[in-house]
Amino acid sequence: MTNPPYASGSAPDPNRPQQGPAAPSFQYRPQDPGTVPYGQPTGPVLPPPPTWGQRWGLLPKDDRPRQVTVILQTLWIHLAAVLVVTLLGLTGSVALTIVLGVLAAAVNLVLIWAVAREQLGRFGSDDPRLPLSIGLGALALIALVRLFNVFTLVPALVQITAALLILVLAFTKPVRAWLQDRPGNRPRQAEEPAPGTPLVPQAPPPQWRDPAAPGLQPAGPGIAP
Repeated sequence: MTNPPYASGSAPDPNRPQQGPAAPSFQYRPQDPGTVPYGQPTGPVLPPPPTWGQRWGLLPKDDRPRQVTVILQTLWIHLAAVLVVTLLGLTGSVALTIVLGVLAAAVNLVLIWAVAREQLGRFGSDDPRLPLSIGLGALALIALVRLFNVFTLVPALVQITAALLILVLAFTKPVRAWLQDRPGNRPRQAEEPAPGTPLVPQAPPPQWRDPAAPGLQPAGPGIAP
């Protein structure tokens, strides 16, 4: 059997199973221009948590004034100077060097913690700058002892300069406002009574009574009160 002259291709195979109608192809529906693109968050975007350096003052932080960041960075520089002066001070009195080094490092770390964590109110002072000034004074006195040693003269001058710089920055207007605004820098209020504590009984308030009520009428003539 030959193909007709107007037919192209081979003749259909009669043994081949017939295929059903072609399935409809997937049609892409364009996205509305007002919808959110794929992968973009729909809710409010929260800022990333602070890093270790931002939390402890080595790097700037958004909610912290620049002067406070400088104070924390200077405290870290002072701590490095304490470690250097302690190592150089071992050439003299070893016991005195270790005691002064441990004391200065402890005061320095407490100040870093109190300023970075906004906990100057833990010392119970109404003015947050008072405990900061006392700590800086103690660091300056410890550094003065180091001035009498030739090997520790330079790092001791760095310590004194750092303490004076922090003290000056503590009395600037941005730092003063920041210290007063932070709840942790203010002393705690009087403790409220714990739940379950019996309250002191109070007298009931006076009640107004009508004079014309029975039993309250004034006694007339011939009527026994």
